[in-house]
Amino acid sequence: MMVDNSAQLHQSHQSDQLGRLLILASSNLPIGSYTYSQGVEAAIESGVISDEASTLVFMQDYLELAVIGYELPILGLIMQALSQGHDALAASLAHDYHASLESKEFVLESQQLAQAMVAWLNEVLNLGVPTEVPEDGFLPLFAHIAQHWQLSMAQSMSTYGFAQLENMVLAAVKTVPLGQMAGQRILWQLQRKLSAQVDTLSDRVQRAFEDLTTAQEIVDTLAASEDQACQRLCQDLYKSLNISNNLPNLAILSSMHEEQYSRLFRS
Repeated sequence: MMVDNSAQLHQSHQSDQLGRLLILASSNLPIGSYTYSQGVEAAIESGVISDEASTLVFMQDYLELAVIGYELPILGLIMQALSQGHDALAASLAHDYHASLESKEFVLESQQLAQAMVAWLNEVLNLGVPTEVPEDGFLPLFAHIAQHWQLSMAQSMSTYGFAQLENMVLAAVKTVPLGQMAGQRILWQLQRKLSAQVDTLSDRVQRAFEDLTTAQEIVDTLAASEDQACQRLCQDLYKSLNISNNLPNLAILSSMHEEQYSRLFRS
């Protein structure tokens, strides 16, 4: 009986990809993101979050405005730029992401998570991550890892988004406090909403990038000012996808958390 080696290799590849996705989704190892609440603890202290219903509303807004409305498109654009060899554009997108972090706590969180991930990549996988890659924080580094491992954009978006949501729900379960079942109900509803939009969002990002790839000609034409050309292209991509990280209320909560008298989390 003939053995279908190609089928076995495909199955092995799928299992390997799944294992990598699970590692990236973990809030425990390798980066310890469970030590951050991403604004949840400050929202509890200020009374914005007080029970299951208000927790769900806050996190639905966060998912829609911060994750789907900005972070996932940026993640996808960086992956797409890297896949097409547009390293300068990927770097420009990463710089813009870093600049968009509106509080000291969010900057430190992003940088510290990136440093923890780099330590894991270097010491466990021996990848030797270039020094400049983690400088702009965790999301751009995540995009580099996902592209290096040849994960699909939709898979990467789902993994990054789920990791964010699970971490926030865990923070609320510990701090409101909420029961485990309440936390599971919230996470289930958030995950369903994320799953319902990821494929469409991934397609939108790819189309927007493809429609503007001719703008690479701008980069070539303005070789003496590549940074300026990349910034123009970034702006065109933002407009095309209608994305923004302008969330003043979240920034205020994060700033309040810096001076919160008693806290469990680092953001």
